[in-house]
Order: sequence, then C-alpha cells, then structure tokens
Amino acid sequence: MTRMRSRTPATGKRRLHRRRWRSPESAKPSREELLQAAADEAQLNGKSLTAIRKHVLNVLLDAQRPLTAYEVLASIEGVGSVSPPTAYRALDFLVALGFVSRVESLNAYLALDMGPSDLPLAFFVCETCGQAQEIPATDAIISLISEADNQGFGVKHASLEVRGDCRGKLGCDTWNESIVPAEELGSVDQHSHE
Repeated sequence: MTRMRSRTPATGKRRLHRRRWRSPESAKPSREELLQAAADEAQLNGKSLTAIRKHVLNVLLDAQRPLTAYEVLASIEGVGSVSPPTAYRALDFLVALGFVSRVESLNAYLALDMGPSDLPLAFFVCETCGQAQEIPATDAIISLISEADNQGFGVKHASLEVRGDCRGKLGCDTWNESIVPAEELGSVDQHSHE
C-alpha cells in the first residue's frame, strides 16, 4: 500500500511512504521487520523508538490478548521509569505510529501483527476469554466512513468491534463444543420450519 505524506516533521519534504505488508496477499512480517518499521516510522515523524517504547511494543507482540495500560506498566519495571504516565505515553506513541490499536470496549491495547494500516480496522472481541483478533476493514466500513465524509462529518477515528464468543478459535479454554453440536454451527436454513 502506498500513501503520500504531506510533509515529514524531520525534513519538511514530501515523502512517499510504503506499507508493503498490508496488502491481502502479502505474508505476515517478522518481529524484526515490525520493530525496524516502527523505528523508521518514528524517525519519519522526527521522533525515536526509545528503549521503553520498543519494550512496550515487544510486550504487546508477545501477549496472547490485549493488555491494559497497567499490565503494560507492570512489564516496564527494570526498563525505565515506572509510572502510569510512562506507560500511557509509550502506548499513545505506538498508537499514533499505527503499530498498536486500542480495543476500546476492553480499554486495552493490541499490537497489530501486520503493522500499520491506512484503512480502518475491526476487531472480533471474545467476551469469554478477553482476547481480540484484528480483521481487515470491509467495504461496508469504508462506505460508512466515505458517507460520513460526504455528509460533511470529519472522521478522526473509526473503530468497529464485534463482541461475542470466539468458540475456542482464539484459545478460549472455557469453550466446550459439546454444548452446541458442530452440525448446528453450520449454515442455517431459514426456510425450514421443522
């Protein structure tokens, strides 16, 4: 995916910036590629990926679920200054870069495995295990944002979260397939009255 930045804070020059792994056919980037891309993106914004910011991104990449700011704060001990503002600043920085997203319904943060996206994202959020899975935006979400723009509403942030039960797909230990037989989870014939 390619986008044109208006001006970079570091140089003030126009720059073409590629986010190559966000196309559907591309492979998931490695951790090293994500960390290097985060450092590059920070530099484009005239900032740096400090040790604490890098540590927070690593912690979120390792997590099996979205983490709250206080869980991230607990992981910072020994890396740098341990205070809530430190964790929130690092999280806000990574969200602004596009490598982390806030799962608003959980008030938690999730590292984006595929890196930044120029398109809005959606999340499946399991109410049983608290895990979330990033899904690409559909045409419906993009249409909604376009319609808001057409109506003169300036969209700053769009978020779609679908809450429910992951049925063990995200690693939910409490899901028991014997509760609902697999045959009943298949397609439903809405015309059947049996």
